Amino acid sequence: MKKEICSTLAEIEKQHNVKILYACESGSRAWGFPSPDSDFDVRYLYIRPLESYLKLFPARDVIEGPIDEVKDFVGWDLQKALKLLMKGNAPLIEWLHSPIVYRENFWLRENLIKLFNEHSDFNALYRGYFGLAMNNFKAYLTGETVKPKKYLYVLRSIMACEWIKQKNSIPPVLFRELYEDVLTPSAPIYSELEKLLKIKVEAKERTAGAHFAVVDEFIDEFFSESKGPLLSSKESVNVDKYDKFFLECLRREN
Repeated sequence: MKKEICSTLAEIEKQHNVKILYACESGSRAWGFPSPDSDFDVRYLYIRPLESYLKLFPARDVIEGPIDEVKDFVGWDLQKALKLLMKGNAPLIEWLHSPIVYRENFWLRENLIKLFNEHSDFNALYRGYFGLAMNNFKAYLTGETVKPKKYLYVLRSIMACEWIKQKNSIPPVLFRELYEDVLTPSAPIYSELEKLLKIKVEAKERTAGAHFAVVDEFIDEFFSESKGPLLSSKESVNVDKYDKFFLECLRREN
C-alpha cells in the first residue's frame, strides 16, 4: 500500500504543479487502533512555485482527493499550515509527529515542531483538543447507541488535554503511550478504555453498541471540571519568526 500511496502523491504533484514536502498517515492508523476496514488517511504539506504566492488571486490552499474505498488524500499549502500552526492546530501538530510517514522531510518536520514549541502558545493547543472532544461528544455520544471509535476520539482528545495540563508539551500521537502516562492502571476508566480498544481493532468501523457507563461518567466529569488550561500564556505568537521560516522554505524549494 505504501508504494501505491507514494505513486499517487507523485501524480498529485504533476497534476497540481506543487512539490509535496512531507506526507504521513493520520487518524486511527497513526493513533494505533485501526479497525480491519479502516481507511488510509493520507495528509501532506506542499509548496507552490514562488510566483504563485505573488499573484493577485492565489490558488486555493487545500488539495482534496483522490478518494476511493480505502484511501483519502488531503494536502495543505505550507503557507496555510504555518498560519494554523500559529493557532495550535491539533491535527497539523499530530501530522508532524505521525509514526507512519510516506514522504519524509526531517528538516521541515523538526523546524516546524521547533517553531511551535518556541514561538507559539500551548493554551491554543489545549483549546483545540478541548474543542475536538466537545464537538465529537455532541455529535456522536448523545444517542442511544455509540460507535467505539467515537468514544475513542473523544477520550483521546481528553487525554491530550490532560497531558498538556500536566506537562505543557505536545502529546504523543500513539494513544496507548498517551493514556498509559496520563491514567493510573487502577483507575476505573483504564480497564474500560482497554475494552473499547479491543472492540475497535477487532470490529468494523460502523459497529455500534450500548453506552459504557464508566466512560460516560469520566467524560461528563472532565467537561464539568475543565474550565480551561492552567498554563502560563505567552503574550503573543511571534509572527515574524513564522514569516521568516516561510521565506526560507521558498528559497530552499524554488
